[in-house]
Amino acid sequence: MSIPEPTTTVFLHVDPACPWAWLTSRWMVEVARVRPVRVVTRLFDLAEINRERDQSDQRMQRSHSAGEHALRVLVLVEREHGNEAMARAYTEIGEAWHERGEPLGELPTLRGALEAAGLDPSLADRALADDSTYDDLLAQHREACEQQCFGVPTLSFDGSPAIFGPVVDRRLSPEEAGELWDHTAWLIRHGFFFELKRTRTTRADVGRYRIQTAA
Repeated sequence: MSIPEPTTTVFLHVDPACPWAWLTSRWMVEVARVRPVRVVTRLFDLAEINRERDQSDQRMQRSHSAGEHALRVLVLVEREHGNEAMARAYTEIGEAWHERGEPLGELPTLRGALEAAGLDPSLADRALADDSTYDDLLAQHREACEQQCFGVPTLSFDGSPAIFGPVVDRRLSPEEAGELWDHTAWLIRHGFFFELKRTRTTRADVGRYRIQTAA
């Protein structure tokens, strides 16, 4: 099937720590293959938005802190190589953490992800040694909050208000991805729509994405 040139630019906000954002990002990869959509990856800092609440939950604090390390690496990748390179690095970090269970936020994982993305592994060391990557991350995070982003995954396009989700519990086929996009795009475009939600499950195939430790 021939897909026309992208006519819609979708901004997807993610944090590498979040398995829900990971699965939504994989959905959007499939959407871009079957619909005229270009995806721009934007960063959101779950550690920052949950700073006060995480003081009473050390497990979540560790998870979000690890995500913040990965985010700082992505900031430097985007600064030096652009958004597409950053999206590749995010993908490889997600494959390492969410799919293979490598420790998120640790330098060997981040270096390996960068190398897999065709980038210099030493970017990870430089990112974590450079305080300006944290400053730039917070600036991008605050910009997202000003656009009504309060968590991840969050989507926006065509100037419509940002919307949290959709949250899916597995990687979708191209056909499923396209159909879900068609419905989601309609909802995003209509400002009167605010929320749909169902109870989260604890199925084994959801659990393998470490929903309980990194959401």
